[in-house]
Amino acid sequence: MRALLLVLTFASVTAVVAGQQPRGLRLEQHSWVEAAKALNPETVVVIPLGAALKEHGPHLKLRNDLTLAEYFADRVAAASPVVVTPPLTYHFYPAFLDYPGSTSLSLETARDTTLQLVRSLAQHGPRRFYVLNTGISTARALEPAAAALAQDGVLLRYTNLGEALERVSARVRQQEGGSHADEIETSMMLYIEPSAVDIKLAVKDLAPSSSPMRLRRNPNVPGTYSPTGIWGDPTLATRDKGATVVEGLLSIMLQDIEAVRTTPLPAGSAAPATAAPAGRAASAPRTDSDVGPNGCTSGEERAIRRIESSFNLAWTNKDAEALAALWSREGDIVHTDGVTTERGRLVIQRNRAEQFQRAEFRQSRHVLSFGTIRCINRSVAVVDLKWELRGVLDSAGNTLPNAEGLSTMVVQKLGEGWWIEAYRYNVSPGTPPPPRFLTRPGYPDKR
Repeated sequence: MRALLLVLTFASVTAVVAGQQPRGLRLEQHSWVEAAKALNPETVVVIPLGAALKEHGPHLKLRNDLTLAEYFADRVAAASPVVVTPPLTYHFYPAFLDYPGSTSLSLETARDTTLQLVRSLAQHGPRRFYVLNTGISTARALEPAAAALAQDGVLLRYTNLGEALERVSARVRQQEGGSHADEIETSMMLYIEPSAVDIKLAVKDLAPSSSPMRLRRNPNVPGTYSPTGIWGDPTLATRDKGATVVEGLLSIMLQDIEAVRTTPLPAGSAAPATAAPAGRAASAPRTDSDVGPNGCTSGEERAIRRIESSFNLAWTNKDAEALAALWSREGDIVHTDGVTTERGRLVIQRNRAEQFQRAEFRQSRHVLSFGTIRCINRSVAVVDLKWELRGVLDSAGNTLPNAEGLSTMVVQKLGEGWWIEAYRYNVSPGTPPPPRFLTRPGYPDKR
């Protein structure tokens, strides 16, 4: 099915290049009378989201994300029968406020801005929305917005940019780390709008990351010190790399949109939505027509597998906050001795932040590889997976052999997302365990 969708996507884009009329429409270019005809329950509304004012180092413009959002919006409208709105240009970007010109809304304001935009349009018919998202931190506001809209019977999905970039850039990426104004983002701009890149000003700037990720111009305040506003190595950027990444992202966005078009709408509920998972979701018998042999619908399995790439990316970027956010509020990790337990998202975040600051782990890569998934019901699933920890150093700075093993993960659906409730793992026989650092797995203020 995925191969067929990719073929159809390529055919759509090729037809546009050949001179055929765009399949979608830009809403702002029409009257309200015409909008009334375009906005109906079958319509998929695409909302581009890209910062108009956010620093991207000395070599890229403040409007970098807006350029990306407008570019992808044009490509999507050319290839898919959607209604595209003007872009949201202000949202949740707290990591860059140290740099003149950068702006951010609060998490709550960004969430509510998204909610109010969607609800304004939904009252005239549409129930399916896709945010063409060009940010990473924006997902923290989009997720609770989607959960709240589900209570209205409105489906909102968005580009998981971190996961998507990890997928499409893996074979061209050369930098050892980074995610902002870096090799990949600069390559994309060299492909989309090379005149907006002053490559002579690009420099490598990759200090150890903080958690939460906050770029700082002052080395004496908490955060990730970056005098340039870069986190990565844009000197490695090329147009060819950008072509690979941009065309890969476009394909993922078009697949996402087709999934929005065919996914059953949420039933809606009078229950209040929460910004983060806080309790247990009630289980229910499976009645979905597309449930597979493993008890999961295709949408459920896809959503659960996103945890894999999100974990791998968060570890690569040493982002303890993003990594811990994959766990539910009271989710846990039980280590190989069967006793040492990290319980709760806050504990996991604090412990990973400490771990990432240790010299032994600063260049490490922790890779999860999901295997089978079994959905017990529509709220709980079990994942079998492999793990591998690479690039750990000993006290003398020498690289240790890779550690690896098997894991079992219990995940639970809370609201519109899936979170890790329990994680258990072992170390394969003959594999040396990684150096031990966790002496206090509980809350740091408990001695």
